[in-house]
Amino acid sequence: MISRVFKIVGAFFSVLAVMAIGIIVYQSFLGGPFYEKGLVFTISSYVSTFRDSDFYRAFTGSLVIGLLTLLALPIALFAAIAVHKIGIYGARVIEPILIIPMFISPIIWGFAWLYSYGPAGMFPSLWGDIYGLIPTGIISALVHVPNAYVILSTSILGIDSSYEEVARSHGARALLVIARVVLPMIRPSIVFSAILLFILGMEQFGIPLLLYSSVGGLVLTTYIYQQQVLSIAPNYPKEAVAASILIYTAISLLILQRYLAMRLSRRYAVLGSRVRSIGRIAVSPLWRGVATAAILVFMVFTIIIPLLSLIIRSLNPLYGGRGGYSLDYYVTILSSEYHRGIIMNTLEIAFIAASLGTLACIGFSLSIMRSGNVLESRLFDIASTLPRAMPGIVMGLAFLWLYLFTPLRPILYTPLGIALAHITAWSIMGTRVLASSIGQISPELEEVARVHGASVSITLRRVVLPLVKRAILISWLVMFIYSIRDYSIATLLVLPQTMIVGAFLIMSYGSGEIGIVTALSSLLVMIILAITTVIFKLGWKPYG
Repeated sequence: MISRVFKIVGAFFSVLAVMAIGIIVYQSFLGGPFYEKGLVFTISSYVSTFRDSDFYRAFTGSLVIGLLTLLALPIALFAAIAVHKIGIYGARVIEPILIIPMFISPIIWGFAWLYSYGPAGMFPSLWGDIYGLIPTGIISALVHVPNAYVILSTSILGIDSSYEEVARSHGARALLVIARVVLPMIRPSIVFSAILLFILGMEQFGIPLLLYSSVGGLVLTTYIYQQQVLSIAPNYPKEAVAASILIYTAISLLILQRYLAMRLSRRYAVLGSRVRSIGRIAVSPLWRGVATAAILVFMVFTIIIPLLSLIIRSLNPLYGGRGGYSLDYYVTILSSEYHRGIIMNTLEIAFIAASLGTLACIGFSLSIMRSGNVLESRLFDIASTLPRAMPGIVMGLAFLWLYLFTPLRPILYTPLGIALAHITAWSIMGTRVLASSIGQISPELEEVARVHGASVSITLRRVVLPLVKRAILISWLVMFIYSIRDYSIATLLVLPQTMIVGAFLIMSYGSGEIGIVTALSSLLVMIILAITTVIFKLGWKPYG
């Protein structure tokens, strides 16, 4: 019974994901809002949208930012090799700092960069002008280095060091071993990282909104936001076409990724002993020190300075980061019923999303890893991955339409409405944690329980779940973090009574409440850092 409950919850969110994509694509082939009667399928919406000069500017902007985000790949590759193969000094301290940025919202990174390297930031002349298309793409790349790092680290840790030792015993230097042994063996992961980075760059919303829209630029996500929020009468067909282009692009790249995974896994097989060992590539202390210094410089200028600038700005009542410091903004937030309500809404929605989402993640993981039906396993695998094809702003738009024009409308006025959207979008993160842990449990343990007369539910409750209880807790915490860091999904779903921090930051930008924005951002960063520390203390890393 309990197994069926988990699978039903997983199936429910699978249906929501399909409905979310379906309503966007369906609307894109209609000539008017889908709730009107007498509409027929047509491509006129695509034709009119493609003739819109703003759409072309937005598409070009998204494409350029997607391509520039690929700059994260060589940085992540160097960091992964330096940490796991060269063995830089202080790797145990440095690595968590490298990974943590992936848990912090991009909109907060936008504010952090603005208040550290912007015209009135702490170091305004260090990077030059940070507004514009090219700076936005470069910042997007620097923010997404951890996403590529975790993929590359997984692959590097899977290499048997005996192959490197053979190369070294034949006189190959460290650089040659990396170039001829390590890099060819992780080439599939390099390709996968590039695909992921391009998708992440294309779907960027917060950073372009702060740093590119300010100078009149457009990307597809801000184009959708402009059509829905900033227009007097939302143009549903144009929004749907722009959203569909993003979905088609992401799905195509995800299919390409799956195809390459199957093809390259056969092509890059290694021959040798089944016994695997993981070791370092011996380099001189000098080069180890150079690698350590390079990563420290990257961390200081792209992670530490921006976050410290954001916190310092929240403590400074004067614009520009100069003068005395005080806790005035924090006192204002904590003494304001409205701002306290925003924080409590954020935590409440995250708690609901984490709790229900963990149930969905268990259902997905059991169906993927333990289903005897191959078709069921593949369908749940696809359903859990499918939401990654939808940028946050597109997911928010889809759920807004689902709530407004279906019997689900009452949910929109409750925290559950945003929580369901968060679960649909981010359940893949918790599923990865749980599926990996369940996959490590030998099926023989379950078979022994079944032989002794235990039902499927009892086997699950007495054998499987106790063995993965730590993974369940980690999955809950990961879902909690990804819910409180969200801003783009909630931007189109929040109401005054369900306002959350991320959406408030978007709506308050440009209102002059700089102190409140930075203080709320700093509070969110502190909460995320605290939860991330707990996750790492539990022994979890987002790779391996």
